[in-house]
Amino acid sequence: MSKPKAIVINLSTSGKRLGGAAVAAEWHSRFMAPKFNVELWRMWENDEEFYIDELKVRNFSTKANFGIFGQLLPKKIRGLFLDSTILDNILAIHPDIIHLQNPLPALAFEKIAHQASSNGIKVVVSTHGFYEVMNPNYGLKGYQRWAWKQGITQPIIRALNSVDAVLSGYPNEKEMLIEKGVSQDKIYLVPNGINPFFLTPPSSEDCSTVLEKFGISQEKPILLFIGNHTGNKGLETVLKVASCLSQPASVVIGGKLLTPDEPLQWQQKIPSASDVDVIFTDYLTLSEQKSLYHLSTILLFPSMADTLPLTILEAMASELPVIAYDVGGISYQLTDNCGIVIKPADFHAFHTAVEQLIDNNNLREKIFQNAKIRQRQLFSWNIAAQNTVEIYQTILQMEKYPKYNYTIKIN
Repeated sequence: MSKPKAIVINLSTSGKRLGGAAVAAEWHSRFMAPKFNVELWRMWENDEEFYIDELKVRNFSTKANFGIFGQLLPKKIRGLFLDSTILDNILAIHPDIIHLQNPLPALAFEKIAHQASSNGIKVVVSTHGFYEVMNPNYGLKGYQRWAWKQGITQPIIRALNSVDAVLSGYPNEKEMLIEKGVSQDKIYLVPNGINPFFLTPPSSEDCSTVLEKFGISQEKPILLFIGNHTGNKGLETVLKVASCLSQPASVVIGGKLLTPDEPLQWQQKIPSASDVDVIFTDYLTLSEQKSLYHLSTILLFPSMADTLPLTILEAMASELPVIAYDVGGISYQLTDNCGIVIKPADFHAFHTAVEQLIDNNNLREKIFQNAKIRQRQLFSWNIAAQNTVEIYQTILQMEKYPKYNYTIKIN
């Protein structure tokens, strides 16, 4: 008898640009590969096959699949309606399990989950991105919100009727999933892990190179932001902090620029305080990110739409204190004095926390020591992989009763 086979599927709206869900899918799969017969299939810019250590990776080129709802959405969001030939290949080889790691594009997500289940394939879903798609905060107009609901939220909710297990990133997400119709017996807590690259400190040479490349002075506290520059990720909040700081600082803005003149546009819109340097880095390599984590004083994370951010986990492992808004699973990451969590959109409290933490070295040290311990205990891809393999084995052993009779032990 052949070994059971699982295909991890990372849908994508961005080609080769690896977002948090794609990074999580890769590392999760890499750690599962020695434990289970698993492959990683991804929507990509071209078709190719290769191995990363023991993990076989297959990339599938994307194609446009714009329907009536896609035409109503802004151009940037039309990518949510991309598709690929992943489903055709799934049905052709008929694995025992498919594991969807990202809910977008939503229509492809629904189609794959439904047809795989209908063909007797077990369906597992990780909740990367669920908070964002269920709570859109993109400044959409009324008709665009309607299209978002019809073309994104509703297909994902319908797809959840086809799943055998949902891997949730944080405990409070269970309530949202149950509200959307998922039986609590199908929900397992499997938090994200962290890229092992960030578990070791950078070299002094790498740190010096980063300081020189971006013109950053170590004579001032360094406040770091790393993330997309889209409106829901909180960059405007960071720049507002820079505009009203009462003390000197360098505010380093990591992440790919939307346009070459973005820094000038922000400076004109929200001028920084006289003793505050605002430095836009544009795209950062992993080595540059690691160096900045270790050089910085505080990570600012005022995102209004996140599930379980890898950036926060990387900061926790790097002894960098975090101040963040309480969205998604961030309070779970930073509980027990592992960071400072602020009520969403409370800029006054966010700014006050920044001022206070800059001045309190003892508190920063206490926070990062707590955070590093919590990261080691809970947020590990090895732990996530082992738990996931056990869930795979559980659902494969279940008798094929109708889904409403399924009973799965909750971890």
